[in-house]
Amino acid sequence: MSIEKLLSESHRYGSDEGFVLLGGGNTSYKKDGVLYVKASGMELATIKAKGFVRMDLASMESIWENTYSTDDDEREEEVLKDMMACRLEGETARPSVEALLHALLPFTYVVHLHPALVNGITCSVEGESSSARLFPEALWIELVKPGFILAKIVRERLALLQEKTGKIANVIFLQNHGVFVGEESLEEISTLYDTILRTIEEQLVRKPDFTPLIMDEKKRTAIASTLEKLTGKKIASVLNQEIARYLVSEKAFAPVASSFTPDHIVYSGFKPLWVDEGASVEAAFGEYEKLYGNEPKIICVQNTGVFSVGEKPLPLFLDTVSVSVYSESFGGPQFMDEAMIDFIRNWEVEKYRSSVSMN
Repeated sequence: MSIEKLLSESHRYGSDEGFVLLGGGNTSYKKDGVLYVKASGMELATIKAKGFVRMDLASMESIWENTYSTDDDEREEEVLKDMMACRLEGETARPSVEALLHALLPFTYVVHLHPALVNGITCSVEGESSSARLFPEALWIELVKPGFILAKIVRERLALLQEKTGKIANVIFLQNHGVFVGEESLEEISTLYDTILRTIEEQLVRKPDFTPLIMDEKKRTAIASTLEKLTGKKIASVLNQEIARYLVSEKAFAPVASSFTPDHIVYSGFKPLWVDEGASVEAAFGEYEKLYGNEPKIICVQNTGVFSVGEKPLPLFLDTVSVSVYSESFGGPQFMDEAMIDFIRNWEVEKYRSSVSMN
């Protein structure tokens, strides 16, 4: 049964940090007018058959005939209601926010992932031109609001491309997000991903150096103890050669000081806390809370190390480091703009996904 193949490949991709982290990414399968798409917040590495939501493709297509509010919150609420109504009887899970995009791609299988190598391009200054040079048949989508707006723009661009060339793009790069790949078999998708990653890797001027370094134990213990008292949570920490380069100064830290993708916001926070060497971690933590209305998930102490509130945020910060290094080969890093970061931070969909990830 093809859904079993999808499960197997979802587990393979989800277990490989080179492709996706935590609840990021999603996969889908179409058969007999039904879309099987990953439920929101589910992790590909551990997803079960029930983690896929069955949706009626004809009903999903009719969504494009509807008119929605121009207000972001109202529009997303209206679209979500219509999306939930497209589920087959008996389904209770909430479909991925990208279900509409999966539905409109005319391929049996669609696999959407966030490889750091790919995001080295999508989160870079020269992302669009690099994509066009290396993958001329792929579709590039500039930074746009995720969910309905993203699917709408992809739908329009696919129609224009087909009208112009008679072709349908099976690779779609999304600025500051990731990549969608569609094909009639999972084997073809795997081959495409291998080609994409190999092509990008051949362009790299350097790779991140994650050789571990030993953190000053006295400092580490003191900072971790302070953060545990402030958060009531277990504190993870790390220091390696690459991170050490960024921790030299606040200026050196700038290439990893904001958000590259929605996943980084959901799992590691929209902005890490920078603490000057010798400064009070407790005071800096409090100032961050007052300024942004929530506690930081990642705390970076100059010339000392990186501290994570809980274990989940840390892999996403390390991913931020990887993306930043890879982007050096494509003109340097480019974060999401402040308007998009604010949208993601306040978007109900991502708040829902974040709440699922905490369970």
